[in-house]
Amino acid sequence: MDGDPSWAGPLAGEALRLKVFHVLEPEIKDQIPPDVYEEELMLLELAVGDEKIGKTIAMMEGFRAQPVAG
Repeated sequence: MDGDPSWAGPLAGEALRLKVFHVLEPEIKDQIPPDVYEEELMLLELAVGDEKIGKTIAMMEGFRAQPVAG
């Protein structure tokens, strides 16, 4: 899918070819100060659950592994 998935914004149909990460991926999560993580993300992580987080991370890794067409 290229661009804004809602097809409502200025980037509709425009592929920016940016790597995408999920905030709960360990590489990102480890960069967040513990107090900020606890206040802003801890509840989200608990609500989502480990299984769904694992599936989401696997999906994101799959997207990043795809070659960039240009």
